[in-house]
Amino acid sequence: MAVTLRYLCKYAKENYGMKLLCGESNMDNLVSWVHMLEDPETATFLHGQELIFSTGIGHDDTNWFVDFAKGLVENQSSGLVINLGPYVQSVPEELIAYCNEVNFPLFTIPWKTRIVDITNDFCRRIIKSEENEVTVSGAFRNAIYFPEKVLEYRPVLERREFDLDAEFCIMAISLHTPSQDDFPEYDKTVRLHLTKILYNYSDRCNIFRQDKYLIVVLQNFPQNIMESSLDRLNEVCHYGDDRYKIRAGIGINDVGIASLPKNYKRSIALLKIAEKQNQTRISYSDVGFYQLLIEIEDINVLKRFYEDTLGQLEAYDKKYQTDYLSTLKNYLDNNASVQEVAKESFVHRNTINYKIKKIKEILQCELTYQDGVKLLLAFQAKELL
Repeated sequence: MAVTLRYLCKYAKENYGMKLLCGESNMDNLVSWVHMLEDPETATFLHGQELIFSTGIGHDDTNWFVDFAKGLVENQSSGLVINLGPYVQSVPEELIAYCNEVNFPLFTIPWKTRIVDITNDFCRRIIKSEENEVTVSGAFRNAIYFPEKVLEYRPVLERREFDLDAEFCIMAISLHTPSQDDFPEYDKTVRLHLTKILYNYSDRCNIFRQDKYLIVVLQNFPQNIMESSLDRLNEVCHYGDDRYKIRAGIGINDVGIASLPKNYKRSIALLKIAEKQNQTRISYSDVGFYQLLIEIEDINVLKRFYEDTLGQLEAYDKKYQTDYLSTLKNYLDNNASVQEVAKESFVHRNTINYKIKKIKEILQCELTYQDGVKLLLAFQAKELL
């Protein structure tokens, strides 16, 4: 995973004479790699999150730099470093004005600084950061799936300055794209944007892919920060196309690294609910009765509960091609109002009354308030299954 520009440039002033001219507020931009470019046209080949170095070689003047910077901004580069010397003796005022206007990080390095040295240094730091990220992901996986292997994951996380007695939360995220061919690039884009959004609050987090989900482990992140981060992610990565979807389940903040296995199960259950209900995100605090069902460790308990309550009605629907199950759900959701169900179903009230009578016969109950609560729980259990 990329590192922040601030981290990358932490010692660059002392080691390479690197100076920041503008864009301080975007020093938390992520940097996935470093490139040298000398032509405005080449900016379109960038993937985003690159730090660009330029000497101005091959140009008679510096008038091209503003268009160059605009191309870098448009293609989501992280910043621009100009090597002052025979080709660029001073940074054009127009370039500084533009970079100030859009808060684009703009740096200079002196001619005596060898670009090969600073770029090699930065690339090594990026690779080292990616290796650390993979190591931390492995440690968090062990903490989730093999909590008993404390001696394997605890030292790794402590060396990376995670406080294992702090509060931890897990977010589970699923991505949906128009086609499988679009998925790898979308997955990469979402992870980069999510990292940048989360780093604006804290870097005490880790993102890794587990099967078909993105798993996000967060240390000491308030609930509102997690929710607003997902809302921002959805804005940035929606592309104005409803075929690109992000769905997420947010667990609860629980104390200590030992809380991760249960929190992981919560977040996956919440994600499944979000997908079923076609919601962008669902938090543990939002789901009411679902909390009781989510905390049930044995999935077979939920299966038996569903079969004992609604299984017979589902079987009847399949055998006789009826819609009693959906009618019952609509009836319960509308507080047992036949009139509302008829209105939503575009059928006569007598038809709904007949269906409700038949449902009572099949379930052998009178659909009292207590019956309704039990059946609603069964519908919610079905969503988790």
